[in-house]
Amino acid sequence: MSDRFTFCSVAHLEAPSGIVAPNMEALRSGIERAPDDSLFQHVTCVPVRYPHARDLPSNDFARWVGTSLQAPEVAERLAFAGAATAQPIPELRAALLSVLDSVPPRDRQRDAPPEAAFHFLRVRSVPVPLGIEAIDPVAAIDIWHRLDSAAVFYHVIEAPVFGNEESSFPAWLRAHGAVGLAEQTEQAVAAGRPIGRLRRDLGGRWRRSQIGRRLAERAGAPEEERLREARAAMARLAGRLRGGNKRRTSPPEPGR
Repeated sequence: MSDRFTFCSVAHLEAPSGIVAPNMEALRSGIERAPDDSLFQHVTCVPVRYPHARDLPSNDFARWVGTSLQAPEVAERLAFAGAATAQPIPELRAALLSVLDSVPPRDRQRDAPPEAAFHFLRVRSVPVPLGIEAIDPVAAIDIWHRLDSAAVFYHVIEAPVFGNEESSFPAWLRAHGAVGLAEQTEQAVAAGRPIGRLRRDLGGRWRRSQIGRRLAERAGAPEEERLREARAAMARLAGRLRGGNKRRTSPPEPGR
């Protein structure tokens, strides 16, 4: 594994797979034989397709079963089966198939309207280098805010799902001794948050974790330099307070 971590964004190029499901039986067959990237598109890609959602919608299979087949209980179970965002594709496939295998055969044969059949998609991922590198975990924290949502998705969800160690941010953190940061990343991903919120939450948590380190570094700086930084910080605070007071103080109305 490289000492430096090179950050990439990612573009997902969709194409029809040729697999069409008019009912749950066909959906089960499609999930069983669909390529890994198709399941990835319909389940794992949900967080990056809805980066600013407050709550993530169900995966595509669950949503179709609930709306087109009017089977809310099965839809809920399919949604739960795909809720672990970063689970390996073989585990995801097995979980989805287990849900559909438990549906009575007569219910699996109920067709959706012809225009509402489920069309499986394939997806090809195209990494796009951002020209941003981190030499160590501390540097990675400092540049995290420069990454877009697609880059966060690629490095903390997609690469781990497909076992791409070179592009997996948690794997790189572990290899460089930042086990705690790697675990925080994986726990945040497991919580199933929209990618925009995941990006903000991780950045905030990591910055807070570095406060102690930064204070220790400043403690070793010359006193004159520390006093100068303290005066500058107080001046910034005073400026913000003055600006806030001006906004809160409205001009008197004419005649008063």
